[in-house]
Amino acid sequence: MLEDIEVLRTTMREHDEIDDAEIEARGDEGDGTGLLFGATKPLPLKQIILKFLPPRPEADRFVAAYFRAKAVAAPFIHAAHFRRLYSHFWDAPSATPALWASILFSIFDIATRALSTASVDSSGEKRNADRYATAAAHCLAVGEYHKPQRFSVEALLLYAQSRCLTSVDLSPDVGILFGTLVRLATTMGYHRDPNGARTSIFEMEMRRRTWSLCVQLDMLVSFQLGLPSNIQFPTWDTKPPANLLDSDFDEDTTQLPPARPDSESTELLFYIAKHRLMATFEKIIRHTLSTIDRSEEELVAIEQELRNTYEALPRVFQPRLMVDSIVDSPSIVVARLCVGLIYRKSLCVLHRKYILRGRQKSVLAGHEIASELVRQFVDIYKEFEPMGQLYTERWVMTSLSWHDFLLGCTTLCLTICSSGRLTDELTSATLVDIIGSVQLLRKAKAVFEAYPHRSKDTRKVLRLVDAIVFKYGGHGHSGLSDTHASLLNDQTLVSDGHWHAMLSPPGDKDWLYNEDTTMQVDDPTWAYMEQFLELPNDDFMADTI
Repeated sequence: MLEDIEVLRTTMREHDEIDDAEIEARGDEGDGTGLLFGATKPLPLKQIILKFLPPRPEADRFVAAYFRAKAVAAPFIHAAHFRRLYSHFWDAPSATPALWASILFSIFDIATRALSTASVDSSGEKRNADRYATAAAHCLAVGEYHKPQRFSVEALLLYAQSRCLTSVDLSPDVGILFGTLVRLATTMGYHRDPNGARTSIFEMEMRRRTWSLCVQLDMLVSFQLGLPSNIQFPTWDTKPPANLLDSDFDEDTTQLPPARPDSESTELLFYIAKHRLMATFEKIIRHTLSTIDRSEEELVAIEQELRNTYEALPRVFQPRLMVDSIVDSPSIVVARLCVGLIYRKSLCVLHRKYILRGRQKSVLAGHEIASELVRQFVDIYKEFEPMGQLYTERWVMTSLSWHDFLLGCTTLCLTICSSGRLTDELTSATLVDIIGSVQLLRKAKAVFEAYPHRSKDTRKVLRLVDAIVFKYGGHGHSGLSDTHASLLNDQTLVSDGHWHAMLSPPGDKDWLYNEDTTMQVDDPTWAYMEQFLELPNDDFMADTI
């Protein structure tokens, strides 16, 4: 038994042999964020245009690719309005407001890094992947984005969105950006629904779209970074945007037309669906983070509200296997996927702490929903690879959605451990299907191995999955990932002291920032599973999802 535990400990630590500096280097994308915090002096607008602006034909292709991606194009960029400003831009690029130029460069950045088209892939831009993000940051700094003015909220929001769409890992500075963004939007009154007295119908609706996206991204990014949301829900009353096409209204509209029915799919319907789910997700976050014990009645009420909200969404967002989606456009498929991930993530978060307490209904609900989430990813991930049906939408495999997958795997592992604890001593029957769960986790490992060394969180969850498969799937090396099996075959067991020495080399690196320099509260999820899996505390407790 002691030998098994030592082998398991060795297995869980193996991935830490990967050079952390390599991962940090990939995370530092050189996207110009330092410019926004004054670390570097920005270039004058004229030099930015001369250095970064592509030729008109190439820029046109980027803009066209961006607007074709219905699930990516920001709802606050009105197509007809943008087209007119874009045309004026080319008359005198250097005379354009710097903040609007930042919006344009962010569009270029998303088109070249988050989307995939023949024209984009063949343009040679992959050699300078972050050039347009850097240009957008220069323009933000030159335009003094932190001051309340036209385009300031929209330019900063689009830059932040591009970080979410193009980054595998979100760094803490993204959280700082959203803090600035929310304060700026609040200062400019985006959090209050305009009464129309001093605001045109067009501007009123665009402000609603802007605030809605700001709320959605702030909540999702804050949750991923382990931070409270910058927006307090009771303090704003901005109405959700109407389900309208851009062609339904413009700057000259004097009365907004009636919203189209939810049964009519528009580019905005995806954001409206997420807006509705976010209202309940916020309640879930407040419920689970409360330092005061909440009643079971509140838990049941929130869960039912979430399920009712999801079931009431348009039919296009209801679950559907990939084999049943072959006639749907890629944007519809990924919109359905993202809405489903938000819904399932919300349920995982809601039940997680109750799983730790041994509440059987939460164990069953958590297992069911986590299995659905992981199975959904397993079913679809290959379609994001080259020649896949969804390769043009590969942005889905970046940070936010990827962490939903990690959360699903973690919750599934948690329910397996909890089920083992709650096993019926008389019948020896487990609360959940452990054999089927282990088989699903083996399939999930194929997803991990298709995207190796993505992040520290990915490596950590992969170690957890390997440990679960090793413990509950039989003590054979066939259940482990290739790198783990290779380590075990070497039969090299390293003492804890030696591992600490390897992970903390002396020298200048000790002075560099890393996640361990921040004071974080221990995650009870890992402490709970450590009882069953002998997880190394130093790896898991200080760095949680």
